[in-house]
Amino acid sequence: MIELILACFIGILIGTTTGMIPGIHVNTAGAILFASSSFLLTFLSPEFLCVLMVAMSIAHALIEFVPSMLLGVPQEGTATSILPGHRMVLQGRSKEVIRIVSVGGFGAIIVTILMMPIFAVALPIMHDLTKPFTWIILLAASIYLTYSMTNSMRDFLWSLLLFILSGILGWIIFQTPTDLHREP
Repeated sequence: MIELILACFIGILIGTTTGMIPGIHVNTAGAILFASSSFLLTFLSPEFLCVLMVAMSIAHALIEFVPSMLLGVPQEGTATSILPGHRMVLQGRSKEVIRIVSVGGFGAIIVTILMMPIFAVALPIMHDLTKPFTWIILLAASIYLTYSMTNSMRDFLWSLLLFILSGILGWIIFQTPTDLHREP
């Protein structure tokens, strides 16, 4: 148990570091951990690495907004096209932005923890009910998103064609056998 708490704190430290340094993403640290996992698993448990990576991801997600709000603020001329947090920073309310995002992130973690028992019961039932219709739900959502993101019918049709072609390419790739070794 102490080992997992230590993993949590190390993950928080790494996630905070990656979150506060612009340009470094948590996936970079995760890739390094994953690449060195065969070495790390010789003296660490798989649970340790799992807790470390989850804590690292959550800490990064909660911290990464700070440099983006304080360092990535565009000029005042583009204030109408920026995020509400950037608008508040331009108004001199940067501490309030940090407080709002912190309380929101903490609240989301608490709500998620409280909802886990309900999810554990409800999600398998919902999955069984919606499984036969998953392709319809995904198709409808894809068409709706493609339509809502385009400005004209011409753009929508080109986007839909690109979506269909990428789907065909993905299907072909997943149907291709991976064993390319042929016996003479």
